[in-house]
Amino acid sequence: MAEIKQEPLSKSKLEYLRTQRTKEMRQQMVSFGMMIFLTFVAFGMVAMDLDSRFVIPIVLFMAVVQVILQFYYFMHMKDKGHEFAKLFIMTGMYFGIAFVVTFLYITWIGSPI
Repeated sequence: MAEIKQEPLSKSKLEYLRTQRTKEMRQQMVSFGMMIFLTFVAFGMVAMDLDSRFVIPIVLFMAVVQVILQFYYFMHMKDKGHEFAKLFIMTGMYFGIAFVVTFLYITWIGSPI
């Protein structure tokens, strides 16, 4: 097995890495807090037994915001070098949306085939 030769980091480079990692951890904690808050708001709106025409669009919007936060921060889609993973995610989203739209059309809008 090949040995990895790693040179020691300089003090300035080490401080830079610590600053960058602290900043990224802070961003992840803030986005995690936002997702927990959105989840509690969604549960609260459902528990308050509000009108479903009001609750459903808001809960769906909050779900989309959570998916975006998950992709951007926790799956590191903001970082370079994730183009292949982005391609697969976008392809899956395309087919998922196409499936839902087709299902809705066949079920409620159009006549059965």
